[in-house]
Amino acid sequence: MNTFVASPHFDTQRLKGSTLILPSVSIGNVPQLATDLLLSTLQLDRVGAIEDENVIPVLGPADCPHDATVPVATAAAPGGLSLAVEVFQSKDGKWTLIQQRSPTVRHRSHHYADNLIKFIQDAEFQQVVLLASADGARRIDVQLRSGTPVRYIPSPAVPKELTDNIKRLGLEILENVPTTEDERREAIRRRNEEHALAGTQQHQDAASTSSLAERVQDIQLEGQQSEQQLLLEKVPRIPNGGIARRLHSICQEKGIAILTVVLFAMEGDNAPDAILLANVLNAIFKIHVPTQEQIMDGSGDWKFPKSWDSLYGNTFHQDMYQ
Repeated sequence: MNTFVASPHFDTQRLKGSTLILPSVSIGNVPQLATDLLLSTLQLDRVGAIEDENVIPVLGPADCPHDATVPVATAAAPGGLSLAVEVFQSKDGKWTLIQQRSPTVRHRSHHYADNLIKFIQDAEFQQVVLLASADGARRIDVQLRSGTPVRYIPSPAVPKELTDNIKRLGLEILENVPTTEDERREAIRRRNEEHALAGTQQHQDAASTSSLAERVQDIQLEGQQSEQQLLLEKVPRIPNGGIARRLHSICQEKGIAILTVVLFAMEGDNAPDAILLANVLNAIFKIHVPTQEQIMDGSGDWKFPKSWDSLYGNTFHQDMYQ
């Protein structure tokens, strides 16, 4: 179901043909922090929100860069408030960004991913760029020896010119690491919990009194689960990457041009990771090209939003350690 709600007076046809950039809530929140940098630097207009029941609702003041006195979102929302999932667009309509500020409801992330797919299809974006981070502690030897912690996954529909440009930057495709037995058991356990929560497992034993229709539905669901697993197997694993693998696999299956950019990270101060991810994205797409005047006066760098001031708590007083 398409859960996008457009802002008043916004023509949804402006989404058609633009490039969508969105984060997958991943380890260290690196994709969301990188999206923060894009929003505060490019000064995009908020054009709507995604009101999805599968995302924990949240409401707060809109963020703004340090050198701005007006929140970013006020261009389309006079109240200056932020919602859980918002959609922004550049004034030329070339770039559309989604920012997600809260996690999905437990065991409901796959439903959220499916709704995003519907939104992507209805909007007819030119291409999709998915930002994700992966658990740096689960890298294999070749990834540890690599000169960069960034990897990418292109779908077959991604233009060759784009992939050639990425290769010239020295980036490598994410390696496909086989799952371990423990990870396989954990995945099965999670799927069983999701199905039980949704009420899909109606029969408990051979003597179950469930109706024929319910038995048929169970068989169909088992078939759908097998198909979804086959789709996932076509995409390299992204440890602690949120919905990135599922979203990429479905887009790939539907012929949508999607590029997933993955950065290996660890929990902690992830601001440098976000800057690196934003720099890589900018090197690929040239989203932020400062003018000569901005370069000379030092305002051409990424602008940090004010919310980053309290990202990791207040600074401590030196007197405490004297």
